Amino acid sequence: MRWYFLPALLLGAFLCASTAHAFPAEVLSIHDGDSITARRVGAKQEKPHKVRIYGIDCPELGQPYGEEARELAKQVLAGKTVEIVPAQRGMSYKREVGGIVLVSDMLVIQDALVSAGLAWVDDRFCKLPVCDLWRLHQREARAARRGLWADEAAMPPWTWRKIRRAQQKR
Repeated sequence: MRWYFLPALLLGAFLCASTAHAFPAEVLSIHDGDSITARRVGAKQEKPHKVRIYGIDCPELGQPYGEEARELAKQVLAGKTVEIVPAQRGMSYKREVGGIVLVSDMLVIQDALVSAGLAWVDDRFCKLPVCDLWRLHQREARAARRGLWADEAAMPPWTWRKIRRAQQKR
């Protein structure tokens, strides 16, 4: 198999489980490592799409490596045209959930963040076959102690958020 088929295969993996079709969009802003705002190419009158990146969870901005995750996402995606591949029917906190593929660079942002050690594969939600590849890359990043894996006590963002909510209720 030729390497240049990888983005098409990954797009296909997303589309098989998707109820909607992928669409090209220009990335307008990056909120954090796993949330972006983008506008469908050619749809200037359409409201921008807030997108929660499927299958991964980056550290929150108040956590160690949260800023680094956002910076990597900015370096890779800011101002670029990407394919947004819807990955579930419903919204997540008023955001679409989808894969983000930078076809021009043959890059899937989820894989870039996980491989850099700047995101966890979220096993609670990551159910598509491509998640197995991301899990492999997470194990490799962890073994190499890249990014957040350099910290023996790295806390998953879902745990961090739960603790923060409990503290706020006091």
